[in-house]
Amino acid sequence: MLMFAHHVGVELLGREFSPHGVVQHVCVFAALGLILATSAYGTAVLATRLPEFLASRRREAKAVVNDRFA
Repeated sequence: MLMFAHHVGVELLGREFSPHGVVQHVCVFAALGLILATSAYGTAVLATRLPEFLASRRREAKAVVNDRFA
């Protein structure tokens, strides 16, 4: 069913749009592919950089505590 979900009319800029013909289908699938690819890339970058960021924050916080009591 998900494969045929693109035939449901969607409102774009105040007008209903439902793809008809090969060119419109290619455009819709290209746009959806771009959205999916950028979402996957953003999730992957977040997943790889978040542990680094959290570790650096812990090191900074530890350094601040050590400086106060030194």
